[in-house]
Amino acid sequence: MSAAARPSFVRSTVVAGGLVVALAAAVLGARHASPSEVSPVSPAHEPWHAMWTWGVVAAFVLYVAGTWLARGGAYSLRTAIVVAVVVQVIALAAPLLLSKDVYLYWAEARIATVHHANPYRATPSDYPKDPAHAYVSEIWLTETAAYGPAWEALGTLPALAAGSSARRAELAYRALAVLGILAALLVVARRTRNPAAVALLGWSPLVALHFAGGGHNDAWMTALLLFAVAAPAAAAGGAAWSVAAAVKPVPGVLLPLHLAARRFRAPRGWWIGLVTAALVVAVASTAAFGTHWVVAAAAGAHQTSPLGGVHWLTQLGLRHRYAVVLGGLVFLAVYVVLFRSAWRTGRARLSLAATALCLTSSLLRPWYALWPVALAAVEVDELAAVAAIGLSAYVLFADAVPF
Repeated sequence: MSAAARPSFVRSTVVAGGLVVALAAAVLGARHASPSEVSPVSPAHEPWHAMWTWGVVAAFVLYVAGTWLARGGAYSLRTAIVVAVVVQVIALAAPLLLSKDVYLYWAEARIATVHHANPYRATPSDYPKDPAHAYVSEIWLTETAAYGPAWEALGTLPALAAGSSARRAELAYRALAVLGILAALLVVARRTRNPAAVALLGWSPLVALHFAGGGHNDAWMTALLLFAVAAPAAAAGGAAWSVAAAVKPVPGVLLPLHLAARRFRAPRGWWIGLVTAALVVAVASTAAFGTHWVVAAAAGAHQTSPLGGVHWLTQLGLRHRYAVVLGGLVFLAVYVVLFRSAWRTGRARLSLAATALCLTSSLLRPWYALWPVALAAVEVDELAAVAAIGLSAYVLFADAVPF
């Protein structure tokens, strides 16, 4: 190695190693927080409080630095992948972090597998003696399933493995989420062969803390969505759009942009895959759940959060319903611009659309930042990557750390 190359090698090694160490420190700090499944995580005593807070801050700063260095060629693809896997897996050593959604997944799955009822009609409160009941967030106890039938089917697997143990349940759902993130990373690596794209997704502490740490089902929706983007001419790519939309409705919102970039001239096999998968999902879901799944699959959850643009508009004095309408109009305006651009340039810019969707909605959860981050990675879109990193910083620091 030349003398000129040595400082660059040292710098890149320090950044990648420091990211792992900082995230490990945050995980260790979180193990001393009780509760840890709320936000922000706030260990009561030092040094654990500082390890969590400044570990998260340092990890994010090093993530941004590492992504920038990877863009300049500081890392090989193999190194970027190895660091990404370590970063995403290490949070499994933490307790459940920042959300109790995994217990809702567990309760919904037990409604179907143990109580042999329809989760789109029954609620967790209907089974107060079920072991999952005591762990579900109060706001969800009287709600029917808010996710699509593809998730309700996949979500039964961790529940079956966990049995009646809450600890096994949260670990099983977190492990499933990690597998989804690793599948998404595989798509990005194979599609782009770009270390910076791999780092953008795989080195993100927000992704690690909310998926290995929190177990959210967006991991598999996103993995399917990335596969669909990466296989624009294949029947399997068309099918992936339909299955991803059967987890949450977000892919359905983005699909017209994907089609506009190709002027609706996708190959016949792609259309066959899209329509066939949609029909299979519809028939199987109706057979299992009746028609009650349709509303959940089309609309998703109906909650509000203090992070979304609608909340900030209400803080400025707008009534909530007017804030929702204004947010929707802003998103529509952005969408029209992106649709026109996709038609003209052949670039769908799905990540920018996902960022706009996050910022203009009434319900923005921190883990939703996965959508634009992952899409910017697979699209190798630098402007979208900057927007996605900015969104990640906003939702991570506004939610996770007790400044």
